[in-house]
Amino acid sequence: MEYFIIMNLCAGGNNGQKIWPQIKEQLNAAHASYRVVFTEYTGHAVLLTQQLLTRIDATHVTDAVIIAAGGDGTLHETLLGCKRYYHDHASNQQVPIAFLPVGSGNDFARALKLPRHWQQALNNILACKQATMINVGHYIDLDNQTDGFFTNNFGIGFDATVVHLANHSSLKHHCFWGKFSYIASILNVIINFKGFQADIQLDSNQQLTFKKTFLLTTTNIPYFGGGIDIVPDASVLNPNLDLVIVEKPSLWQLILFISMLFLKRHLRLKFIHHFNQKQLVVHTRDDRLGQIDGEELGERTYHIQFDTVKYPFWIGHN
Repeated sequence: MEYFIIMNLCAGGNNGQKIWPQIKEQLNAAHASYRVVFTEYTGHAVLLTQQLLTRIDATHVTDAVIIAAGGDGTLHETLLGCKRYYHDHASNQQVPIAFLPVGSGNDFARALKLPRHWQQALNNILACKQATMINVGHYIDLDNQTDGFFTNNFGIGFDATVVHLANHSSLKHHCFWGKFSYIASILNVIINFKGFQADIQLDSNQQLTFKKTFLLTTTNIPYFGGGIDIVPDASVLNPNLDLVIVEKPSLWQLILFISMLFLKRHLRLKFIHHFNQKQLVVHTRDDRLGQIDGEELGERTYHIQFDTVKYPFWIGHN
């Protein structure tokens, strides 16, 4: 196999920079054939992926694998780069993506039961023999007719506000405390967050309105926010997406929600709404923060259509 590595040295509070020499040592010990490029700014992995695919096609490499080495954001950008490239270059065979978890959240690895320690994850990647087709999220922004993709989730409101605070927290870039940045941000937002109106269109054309939306997330995996099990049964092997809406809870409802979350029974609560859909449309009336795979989308109104598409992933298991 030929491995093309997109390495984010800043992932996990600069954890990538610390362990890259060890990754390189393990690759060399395995006599792996590889080429590595390094991200330098947010969004750079998208461009690097397109450049690598251009090189792979030009040199007629038939056994290539692109390894996204970083956090969920690096994986997101790598997927986006692949989808953008193949949108412009039709191909019967798409280069699979492997994920080497180096970040602080690593929800994708957790969801697919991949090792979250890079050393075992790399062993599994090198031992893998064939790609697995999985479903990834796809969205169309109906306001400007642009689209995008996500491996984990697309959130509006509470979770996006948590991501915003976590990303700007001093804890985020700390090697040890980085994993607690989401928890600290959740506690910060809970008291002050105000609900917003969201209109939902299901694939049956049923229209629903929620006037005091607290949390709205469209997800392809069980987890978000660094390990919070929001939809326990969600799976990348299911072509449907899961939409979870939590209406603004009272204090006792919030306590109940958190308690039931740990028991994985929170979706039974009356103020929580769960939909499993092949396609759906979300329309918000107020400006709210959004996030996609832990990356900020800014504060705005949203009019988004969601579905899934397939892409090959290089998933090695124990």
